[in-house]
Amino acid sequence: MIGMLLCVWLLAACDNSNAFDEYAKFDTTAQTAWGQSIVDGSNGYVAHVKSDRTYNLADGVDVLEMAFLADDGLAMQLFLFKIALSDKITLRTTLADDKNQVGTGQTIMKQLEAMQKNGKKVLGGTNADFFNTTYIPYGVCYRDGVAVKTSFSRTDCNVFVITKDNEACCFTEEEYALHKDIVREAVCGLGTLLLKNGEQLDQSGNTMPVANMEPRTAIGVSQDGKEVYLMVVDGRNFYYSNGADLLDLMNLMSACGACNALNLDGGGSSTFIARDGAEGELKLLNWPTDQGGVMRKVATGLAIVEQ
Repeated sequence: MIGMLLCVWLLAACDNSNAFDEYAKFDTTAQTAWGQSIVDGSNGYVAHVKSDRTYNLADGVDVLEMAFLADDGLAMQLFLFKIALSDKITLRTTLADDKNQVGTGQTIMKQLEAMQKNGKKVLGGTNADFFNTTYIPYGVCYRDGVAVKTSFSRTDCNVFVITKDNEACCFTEEEYALHKDIVREAVCGLGTLLLKNGEQLDQSGNTMPVANMEPRTAIGVSQDGKEVYLMVVDGRNFYYSNGADLLDLMNLMSACGACNALNLDGGGSSTFIARDGAEGELKLLNWPTDQGGVMRKVATGLAIVEQ
């Protein structure tokens, strides 16, 4: 009798009638063509699109904001600049108070505002370098052709460069050494490059934690060096955005169309600012994680400048 009751209980325990129904509203259809290209190019990483919108800041500068569920079901929020470099549009390194010196921390908003006060029309920007406790970046730093910091403090740096011909490149330290005469602007990431010549690189030997889901800032470059993709993914907020690991970031950079890409400073440093319309004020769009949305003081940033 006991055996029969046990069998009945086991059968009941295996009954799937109490399982959740498959959610029927998962949809990978984006509202915009740009958003759809991210979905289609993400290697299945984008599993459901909640919302997406795009807008233009100037000829050659566009913004994508996208909320989605990743393939693990977690909420994500992405912000992306697409920047076509030209005689009117470029990227410039930002530093505290718009001065050619390192060692002072300042929020990206303050850095961009200081640049504007000195006559530059700033359309937007993000944070850039990893840095130490005294706000010295780990890699080299160039601004307007001036070598503000010429040495590497670590052996795992890689370098985003705007050349004197206004073209973009992603270099390893070794490649930078061969091309430093052409550098006008430079900031650095850490760890293995995300993409090289269109290929996702093996991250197993990366000096940075690969699997940690964190807020991220990353930058990618088209094959011809004429287009730049500058991205922030928010994190550490379960119902809003959970952050990306480096494999996720590779998929997103590939989806952007980047040929070469690297990982910039993330975590509480990740900041995405864009002008509110062509002539509007600079506005913080993402959610920095320090103290629930407070912008962190950082060493350097990248500004999109209309010349």
